[in-house]
Amino acid sequence: MKSGWPKANPEKRAGLIDPKFGLYDLWESSPIRFDDDKPHTLKILKALFLGDPLLCCGWSMKRFDTRRLSEWEHPERMQFITPSPMSAKYGTRKSDGGQSAHTLSNTGARRFMVVDYDDHAGGDIHASTSMYLAQRYPLALVLHSGGKSLHAWYYVQGIPDAELRPFVSHACELGGDPALWTRSQFARMPDGTRDSGRKQTVYYFNPEATK
Repeated sequence: MKSGWPKANPEKRAGLIDPKFGLYDLWESSPIRFDDDKPHTLKILKALFLGDPLLCCGWSMKRFDTRRLSEWEHPERMQFITPSPMSAKYGTRKSDGGQSAHTLSNTGARRFMVVDYDDHAGGDIHASTSMYLAQRYPLALVLHSGGKSLHAWYYVQGIPDAELRPFVSHACELGGDPALWTRSQFARMPDGTRDSGRKQTVYYFNPEATK
């Protein structure tokens, strides 16, 4: 258990998700699909983050910057993004009081709640769980981390944390990692590139979920 979040309950998950729904079905159900090898990261970011907000993106966990969306070039080469707009270019680190482009203090209001399925249940179960949880909040995007997990992005702008917390607790029971409850926590960049060189493929993309 992490900081009071519930442990994963595979038996409960098995009784709730659709056993016939898998990763291929998630891809087939996506309102927008990309069938070529061209990078679509910038197009995706413009659809998820309207206007020209400040976004914190990372080449690695230690190398990152906060810039206007219009100032980011080749985001497809990056691994990470904070899934909520930033309120300022710099904030104060809790650890030493120094200034940084990636802190909780310069992270704005939560726009997306990202659920990272980091257990070893496999892509089909993660895909079915992602769709099951979409009954509660709109599912905007699902991507493969380039490792072992899927990241599911739920549109939750304006939802108070007190109301959102039960959703995240339920996601933890179904195999989700609560780390992304922290607003400043990096998520994987949609259609980005992992340090291993593997693409962080988008399997589901529904920009209408944000409207």
